[in-house]
Amino acid sequence: MRLHSDRPSRRSPSDDRLESRYVTAEEEPSRFVSTIVWDPRFLDYDFGPGHPFVMEYRGLAAGLLREIDLGPRGLLWKTDVPPADHSLLVRFHREEYIQLVEGASHLERRIWLDSGDTPGFRGCHDAAARIVQGSVEAVRAAIERSAPAFQPGGGLHHAHRDRASGFCIYNDVALAVDEACRSLGKVAYVDVDAHHGDGVMYGFYGRGDVLDIDFHQDGSSLFPGTGDVSESGHDDGEGLKVNLPLPPGSGDRALVSLLHRVVLPMLREFRPRLIVLQHGVDGHAGDPLAQLQYTRTGYLAVLHELLAFTGEHCSGRLVVTGGGGYDPTNVALTLARAGTVLSGLTDGPSDGDPLPARWRETFPSRLKVVPPRTWSDEKSPGRDAWTRETEDALVGRLEAVLGRRFPRVA
Repeated sequence: MRLHSDRPSRRSPSDDRLESRYVTAEEEPSRFVSTIVWDPRFLDYDFGPGHPFVMEYRGLAAGLLREIDLGPRGLLWKTDVPPADHSLLVRFHREEYIQLVEGASHLERRIWLDSGDTPGFRGCHDAAARIVQGSVEAVRAAIERSAPAFQPGGGLHHAHRDRASGFCIYNDVALAVDEACRSLGKVAYVDVDAHHGDGVMYGFYGRGDVLDIDFHQDGSSLFPGTGDVSESGHDDGEGLKVNLPLPPGSGDRALVSLLHRVVLPMLREFRPRLIVLQHGVDGHAGDPLAQLQYTRTGYLAVLHELLAFTGEHCSGRLVVTGGGGYDPTNVALTLARAGTVLSGLTDGPSDGDPLPARWRETFPSRLKVVPPRTWSDEKSPGRDAWTRETEDALVGRLEAVLGRRFPRVA
């Protein structure tokens, strides 16, 4: 039986206008290059004041994409997403855990769904299940249209089969990967979030139809403490789980070099039929919960390379989700820029381009953040700690674990 939320939905009149504009067939969906899945009710995934994870930052990204002119192609918006039903959730999550979340949805007091990071709240089951459905529908859109799809509210990669973890109640990306495997066979999952995507990696640890490549800050310095190079899968999944732990202070040089040296060769060898990219923004310079130094340059490099790869090898099937990210400006601008690239604007907006005044006014005053004025107002990086010696040492360990060689890149 579906347990519905008693909380009011967080919609606005502009959301209703958006739905009437984009969801009808009058716009000839064939002209759109990509699908974006954003239901305003994703904002119901809300742990309350003071909690680090704020879905509203992703809402700011979606709002910015609504405000700007994406040209003659643009994005096909899907804005009415129901919660995933029970039969979908049990593909990944244990029955007992789903019952725990359903029960927490109706309690007056909050209970922890993990060891102390992820509280339940009234309506948490429907809120989390809606995020799941959004990511699964992004996969279905990518398959149906042979084109990229974007779910900025997704990427909750820490949830395990039997428990919440790291602000993640249900694991939407794991269920998105599973959905793609059921339809297509082999799927690759690439994760650039600063935190190791443990729920996804261990959820598919023994499966040979999922290649999982995970960039993250070294587990010795950041939650969840996992993701060592030595963790490479078992049984049919042996050698298909690839961890790239980076020391604090690593930036674009690490991300881009390892993308070319490790990720692309692994993808070419594996030959997936769809790629899911978890586009977490907490690796961006200035994030308050992590110490990596990525910038828009690094994020754009990953996006462009995976777009090119999927265009050539996967019939265009790339699904991009959000993920971590705890600075509102970084999250809003980085995810919105990703949306512009997926819409067909090759390089996205120019750095100095001004942001729409009407959008700037939507920055909630309670965030106590001065709204950015231009597309280049994300936090600036400090010194990039990555060196060629660090890279060679990491790749050498990976080669020993996987029993293969990777090319050097200039």
